[in-house]
Amino acid sequence: MIKLLLAILAFTTLGFCSYSQQNDLGGPKRYIKIVIDSDVTQEAQSEISNAFKQIPGVRTSRMDNTTNIFLGIYEPNENLLEQTFTNWFTNHGYTIACYYDAVYTEGGMINLSKNNCR
Repeated sequence: MIKLLLAILAFTTLGFCSYSQQNDLGGPKRYIKIVIDSDVTQEAQSEISNAFKQIPGVRTSRMDNTTNIFLGIYEPNENLLEQTFTNWFTNHGYTIACYYDAVYTEGGMINLSKNNCR
């Protein structure tokens, strides 16, 4: 009986520690799609991608040269909010036509349509 109680206690403690570590990661990754309503040169596209890659928590940053769509995958935290991304673009002279944010799942589809904007 004591061994059974110790085993239950060990599994409960292990489960609690695993749950705590997962919560420290800030939740699931998210992806953003920002449609720029102004022309973006190829040089500027590279600059935009590299600028966002430097921000802690941003895992992927890419500016598509044919559609003027910025895609990013990031880990949510208090520094990575919609304002972080939109302020950067507007402060650099770009007009944003669309901002879309959704949960990212490994192997999942990222919606590249310009129709699901807010």
